[in-house]
Amino acid sequence: MRRGVLVLLLAVTLPFLPARHHVASADEGSPVAPTNVGPRIRPPLGMLRPVDEDRAVAPTPGPRIAGRELIVLVGGYQSCACPDDGTFDALRDRLSGNDRFDIVRFGADPRFPYDTYGPVQPSANNLRDQIRSLAPQYDGVHVVTHSMGGVVADRAFASGLSYSDGVVSYVSWSAPHSGSDAARALLIAGEMSGGVNGPFRESLLWLRKETESPAMRDLALAGPVPPPPGVVRLDLREASDILVTARDGNDPGVPSRTLIGPLEGHGGILTDPVALDLTLRTISDRRVPPEERPLPVVLAAEQQSEQVGLWVLGAICVLGFLACASAALQSQLRLPYVPALQRLLPRVQRRPCP
Repeated sequence: MRRGVLVLLLAVTLPFLPARHHVASADEGSPVAPTNVGPRIRPPLGMLRPVDEDRAVAPTPGPRIAGRELIVLVGGYQSCACPDDGTFDALRDRLSGNDRFDIVRFGADPRFPYDTYGPVQPSANNLRDQIRSLAPQYDGVHVVTHSMGGVVADRAFASGLSYSDGVVSYVSWSAPHSGSDAARALLIAGEMSGGVNGPFRESLLWLRKETESPAMRDLALAGPVPPPPGVVRLDLREASDILVTARDGNDPGVPSRTLIGPLEGHGGILTDPVALDLTLRTISDRRVPPEERPLPVVLAAEQQSEQVGLWVLGAICVLGFLACASAALQSQLRLPYVPALQRLLPRVQRRPCP
């Protein structure tokens, strides 16, 4: 009983604690990055730069494409750079026929893999190296991310990616720059209700949601990264986003906009015309568009976002209580048919990129 009370107190109080910031300098080694990935890439044009983390071998850049710019799209958790993943379809449609921009989806090139279930740092290193390999062909590189993709991009900049690599803008959609309360709550609830094989995780697997992964743990521990000098930055999120609250999206020093759009804000931002317009204007003009909304509209969006954050916090507390109750029930009842039912639940399919 005492153990259950202590666990409940932990679940209730943890959301109020700041996420553990994991900010590294450009010459700082990563505890999760591979250490035997081969020789380091020579800095382009002989430019001096800070010592980076372990690097993959990048292919020789192709010929320069005069007058063209590159947009790199980085998806979120459980996404895939597959033909049937429509994360950025609305943005691609808006750019259709525009001869100024080429578009690549991070993770589609097998030389620079993106495991959206794996540790963040290796993927961040691959994003950094892919941009460095492609940037010499273009007049500029723009990075657009959704959800966890923003954390991957943050780590790429913390690992040495910079304006000197050709990056001129970085727009994030619904990114938990300061870590995710939802990720922390899911991990805690999973541990309290039986861990990897517990009913809580198994139930979410039935809904095709994987909660126990290195990426989820990195999301729980993520912290903001200082804005890279010279790179135009803009954070966008919807007031109705329940997966990335205002507290999660806190990104000191970076201009941000809270939008009033779709009822479901986390995925809804992908097709919100206002978010698409702001993104394209930032990329095209290489500057953050001025705030054109009336002050009452801006304040209403912030107020709605705060209310959603309070609801999410309440839900996390309830989730912690239910996890405690489940753990107590499991310790009292040994139901022989539970393992058999768990084996019947479908597993999350991790789609390989082509």
